Amino acid sequence: MDIDFIKLQSCGNDYILVDTFKNTILNPQALPDLARQITSRRFGVGAVGLLLIAQGSREKLRMLLYDPYGEEIQNDGLALRCLARYAFDSGLVNTETFLVQSGKREATVEVLDSYNILIDGEAPRYWQHEQVLSERIQESFRHPVRLGSTEINYTPVFIDMPHAIIFARDYGLDYPDLVQKLETSAGFSEGTMISLVRVISREALSLRTWQVGLGEVLSSESAAYAAVAAAVLDGLADRAVRVHLEGGNLLVEWSEQDDRFSSSGPVEYVFMGTYYYEETEEDED
Repeated sequence: MDIDFIKLQSCGNDYILVDTFKNTILNPQALPDLARQITSRRFGVGAVGLLLIAQGSREKLRMLLYDPYGEEIQNDGLALRCLARYAFDSGLVNTETFLVQSGKREATVEVLDSYNILIDGEAPRYWQHEQVLSERIQESFRHPVRLGSTEINYTPVFIDMPHAIIFARDYGLDYPDLVQKLETSAGFSEGTMISLVRVISREALSLRTWQVGLGEVLSSESAAYAAVAAAVLDGLADRAVRVHLEGGNLLVEWSEQDDRFSSSGPVEYVFMGTYYYEETEEDED
């Protein structure tokens, strides 16, 4: 079967978008296998995820996202931004502000111009992800971990997954070596994101991010949120911050009223094409 797709990228994270309103013959059971094949950098189109825009049950549009291992991802702000860009440009929506089903929530999206998309995020939580994380007088948010004779302090934040935020000014520039030691010594679970953050000013941060078990990632919206939360909680930044990721920049704001995040950032089209996918007998059953 021929599948038409468009490749888009936001902050360097590239997604293969398939419009299921046009490719209506896709079998849902085949999507994990399709994701594994089409996202392959060597044998497929190559991307960090297969992104599908589909009919929602509560809203008009629904986002489905699969990683290169065929696992479904519930939330990804950069993917949502790419989906919103396509939905608006293709006429699937006719207003600049609209809702998209993403995982278990409805995300608000606003098209700011021909390049930038504003999306809303959820509130940060403690690693136990039961209680919302917010500024509290006399509460210490940093946690120590010892690496040999050195003590490293990190701020734990849960946004979609656990994030360990380390302010890198205290620990030199040997980032990969530091992260490798943390992975083996700190007992972080697989999938935890470790971000080393440099404070440029109260209105600007830069960060590099590694995911335990996978290595460095080019960009992560949730890591940007976690970095802003940690910087605010540690008194190092204001609540509206430009975050410099390895793949691009986001303007992130952490609301003092409801503790929710919002962020604006760019989306670019890369190319479009047609991918031939042959369903297996197992997919067809």
